[in-house]
Amino acid sequence: MNQTDNMQHLQELWHSTGHDYCAGAPHLTNRKLHGQLVSEAITALGDLVARNLPRTVLEVGAGDGAFTEPILAAGFHTTATEMSRPSVTELKKRFALNPEFCAEFDPDGSLRVLGEQRFGLILYTAVLHHIPDYISALVSAIRDHLLEGGALVSLQDPMWYPGLRWKDWLADNASYFIWRLGQGDYLRGAKTRLRRAFGILSETEPADMVEYHVVRSGVDQTKILKVANSIFESVRLIPYWSTQSALLQTAGERLGVKNTFAIVALGYNPSRLANTLATKSLGTELECFFP
Repeated sequence: MNQTDNMQHLQELWHSTGHDYCAGAPHLTNRKLHGQLVSEAITALGDLVARNLPRTVLEVGAGDGAFTEPILAAGFHTTATEMSRPSVTELKKRFALNPEFCAEFDPDGSLRVLGEQRFGLILYTAVLHHIPDYISALVSAIRDHLLEGGALVSLQDPMWYPGLRWKDWLADNASYFIWRLGQGDYLRGAKTRLRRAFGILSETEPADMVEYHVVRSGVDQTKILKVANSIFESVRLIPYWSTQSALLQTAGERLGVKNTFAIVALGYNPSRLANTLATKSLGTELECFFP
């Protein structure tokens, strides 16, 4: 089994039939946080309308459709991709009767299943931290599937661990352990934490390979911001607090700690992307695109 097949297999093990997408997912269980993130996506959709672009959305890694639903309700045609066949089945079960919805099984996560389709907005929700080379994935998706003038929205990714303030790091780790104590299965949890503490990846463990960010120090929002600023008219970085416990979510918001981020980029300029790639102005961030 090659690396791509192995990753697809692990995705299906992790997101198998009956998988509870809400477990451990504050952006799904916390209504206030969920509403704030949906609002950011809807605002970007409004920019498409203002630019008179097609009302089309590509949702990469749509999961069970928690963000698909409000986008469809806003009147936008949505194409959802998933590496997990059970997830595709769940999406079709929920939305197949909606003529504005389409689900695509994308076994290698490359988006090649979309052919030459382009969309007004590309949405990632809690997806980038599952992708080892998220910069390349973003640039490929934008270059191959985003319409000129379109938008990129990425929500719910863990901030780059080395860049966290000490109080953010402390709050993040403390809240996780408090939440984890109530989840049981302590032996499995201890083994997972030991592997993560030593930076070890087990290629047979979905918890390691699917939740790849835990051994890669989160997602570097500064690199994404740098790339986005080079090819979009306007870009917003939105840092915020997100944790599994509703009580600790409220406490963290009041303390002003932040451990998670979103990116909203509007006004895609293909010429700027082509120039960036041609001049290698972003250096190693995009080295995979250079001959």
